[in-house]
Amino acid sequence: MNIAIIGAGIMGASTAYACSKRGHEVTIFDQFNPGHTNGSSHGNSRIVRKAYPDPFYTEIMQEGYALWQELQTQTSEQILFETGLVYFGKRKSQELHLVTESLRANGVKQSVFNWSDFADLSIQEDEIGYVTKDAGWVFAARAVQTLLTLSRVTVIQAHIEEPKELLKDFDRVIVCAGAWAKSLFNLPVTVTRQTFAYVRTAEPMEGMVWIDDTHPMLYGFPSEPGKSAIKIGVHNLGDETDPSEPGQPNADHLEMIRACARSRFGIQNPNLIDQTTCLYTRTSDEDFLWGEASPNVFWASPCSGHGFKFGPWIGERLADFAEGKMHPRDVPRFNLS
Repeated sequence: MNIAIIGAGIMGASTAYACSKRGHEVTIFDQFNPGHTNGSSHGNSRIVRKAYPDPFYTEIMQEGYALWQELQTQTSEQILFETGLVYFGKRKSQELHLVTESLRANGVKQSVFNWSDFADLSIQEDEIGYVTKDAGWVFAARAVQTLLTLSRVTVIQAHIEEPKELLKDFDRVIVCAGAWAKSLFNLPVTVTRQTFAYVRTAEPMEGMVWIDDTHPMLYGFPSEPGKSAIKIGVHNLGDETDPSEPGQPNADHLEMIRACARSRFGIQNPNLIDQTTCLYTRTSDEDFLWGEASPNVFWASPCSGHGFKFGPWIGERLADFAEGKMHPRDVPRFNLS
């Protein structure tokens, strides 16, 4: 088949790779140049993990994580950094309890965090952390480019307002438009900008990726290769935004990042560098959405702030839709046809 994909972020690139592996011809349309920073797939790092409070996501990430490992074997550049994850919070945290139950139900090994696991991270006496080894981070921009390269795909810069019109030249159309899917398909989602920054450190800091179960939730990464800094982000709804408008980091969230650097890592005078934002496209319950807009036109909005790690898994499912092996209704939880 000849397949058109709208959107060259992680979802579009993953779908292109899945389709090309199956022998299909693929063309991608994106309103921006490849590698742009206007959406949700740019930058250096995204967490990959199986640790979820919902066993459904842990279950599908079993396959998704293996797909990241498989992708790593296809390139000499390092994409997947398997550092492990520590998920921590108050001992009475319901969220943390659900995470441990979800991992247990899916047979994912975990252990209680101790100081020797990550000496630079401070966890208080009334807190507990759980460590999973099948986790780490993906070099985001490099992953997207690798998927596009392996797909041998043509990327055309164009703004497509009526996806079904592409059926004049293509057998299937798959739309992975990120925050712009809201207006294309009138989706019940909220688009916000999330703030993250790098905190300079005296030397590179090793360790695991981590999630701090506070409100708002914070998350972070060890130092990237050759970098004396750690990345910290805020997982928070924030204010609704127009994805086409430029955005600035949230000042309150930057202060939360500074406070985290002080309390968790002992950095008394945090120096924030590379302060920036990325788009979240979130449903009210943070589930993903997908559907069939019209015959042979499929779309997916697997965002909600935690979608990137599912890119390869989503790509395989969208390729299944194109081939008729599955339909969006086969996963009713996501279906909005």
